[in-house]
Parts: sequence; structure tokens; C-alpha cells
Amino acid sequence: MGIKIDLYKQQNDLLIDSFDDIILKIMQKRSNNNRLKSLLFCGSEPGVGATTVTINMAVSLAQGDNRTLLIDSDMRKGAKQKRLSQTPPFGLSEYFESKATVPEIINQTNIANLDYIACGTPTTLLTKTLKLNSLSTLVSKVENDYDFILFDSPSLDVVNDATVLSILVDGIFLIAELGKSTKANINKMIQSFSESKKVLGILINKVEQPEYRMYIRNYDYFQKRRTQLI
Repeated sequence: MGIKIDLYKQQNDLLIDSFDDIILKIMQKRSNNNRLKSLLFCGSEPGVGATTVTINMAVSLAQGDNRTLLIDSDMRKGAKQKRLSQTPPFGLSEYFESKATVPEIINQTNIANLDYIACGTPTTLLTKTLKLNSLSTLVSKVENDYDFILFDSPSLDVVNDATVLSILVDGIFLIAELGKSTKANINKMIQSFSESKKVLGILINKVEQPEYRMYIRNYDYFQKRRTQLI
């Protein structure tokens, strides 16, 4: 087991309620004999908040008494850019290059029931086949230890790593930003995963208070200036 990582937690009641609503929908699908253990989160473009959404989903799942593993599969961006309390010595890159074992890349976090695998040393040199085979082996080694495995992937308009990962996961959430993500980008996302038939929905991030109020009936129970997700 690696080091202990502090992950930031969402304190906004509106957002916590939104994540709980998404988790409820996941559990409802699970009750219909859908596996939905491994989930991929992919942004339409950089800066839409996909990493923040993925972390908060992992935290919410873990706080619901689900053993959860969060895997940062964006190996082109260093861990220092991802608001971690510490940079783990090993991550996916080291695992792919046989420089670290599975136990060495799994880190505990400050959240009970939540473990974390970092991206490792930033690299662009790994082939798609190596990534797919190595990730498949990794998932097979850890899946019995967790109720959920969440992948945070690079945005689709930067690289196609997400489409490689989509082969391994049970479900996919696409993430867009209100007022930034265009219809063309969103349609491109949907088309990229159309053959997999695993898309569970599109999460709209960074929604301002007036827009959010239009969608959420229990809005008036919470008084916050800005929300990040519907």
C-alpha cells in the first residue's frame, strides 16, 4: 500500500445533493441486473471540471459505505496539478513500465472506503495496446476488493485515451460545462462512444444559481451562490 493522500471534499449542500441523486440513479440501474462497477468520467474539453466531478463522485460513493477505487488515468498531466496533498511515488506509468506492483500504486486517502491510484510520471510514450492490456490486468486484480472503480480520463478533444478506456468500463459519464461546451463538442463526445452503448448520461458542470433553480425543486432548502453540477 502506498502513502495516504488527502482529497478535497465538497462542502456545498446543493452539490452533495446532486451527487447523491446521480448515485441513486446508478444504484437503480444496478438493481436491474446491470453490473456498473467500473465507471469512466470524460470531459468534452479541458477545463470543464471532469477531475473535480470524478473526485466528488468517488467521495460520495465512499461515504455511502461503498468500497471505492479512484484511478487517475490522465498520464499527460502531473499530480501536482490535481490538488493532492502529496505526490505518490508510484502510479499508472510506473505500473505500466513494470517499475511498481499493484499494492505499491494503491494509496489510502483521508476518506474512509476510498483508495486512489495516481497517474504517475507524466508520459506520452505508452502505446494504446500496452495501456489496454495493462489496465485490463490491473482491473482484474483489484475488482473483487471494491464496489466501484472510477476512472478520471483526459478530455476527448486532447487525446483518445477515453475511447481506449471505454472498452474496459461498464458505464460512461460525459461532462460538459454550461456556456462553454458547444453542441458540436457534445455531439462529438456522444459519437465517440456510440458503438460502446455504455453512456449513462451527460453531467452539466459549473451551473450558475438562476439556471440551477430551474431544474431542482428542493433548491430553496439550500442557500449557496454558485453550484458546480446538475
